[in-house]
Amino acid sequence: MSLRTALQNSRVLTFAITAAVLWLLLTTLQVAASFDWLSASASDFVGQNALGGILGVLVMLVLVGALFTLYSELSESEPAPQSWPPSE
Repeated sequence: MSLRTALQNSRVLTFAITAAVLWLLLTTLQVAASFDWLSASASDFVGQNALGGILGVLVMLVLVGALFTLYSELSESEPAPQSWPPSE
């Protein structure tokens, strides 16, 4: 299915996925900027810590990668389903 076909079939879903990717990217940047990366090795911490932030950033990057994979699948036109009945 091409991206054009996806937009024609379901504009809401296509724009929702695009909005989700943008939101995840912005949230990832916000989380990555909200803690001190050098304090990840500290064993004594109270409240939010760098280890939790790093894991959160990794999870969000995995989700962004999955959504980019979905986007790349939408832009592929092959393999297309074969016609039925087969013509030989």
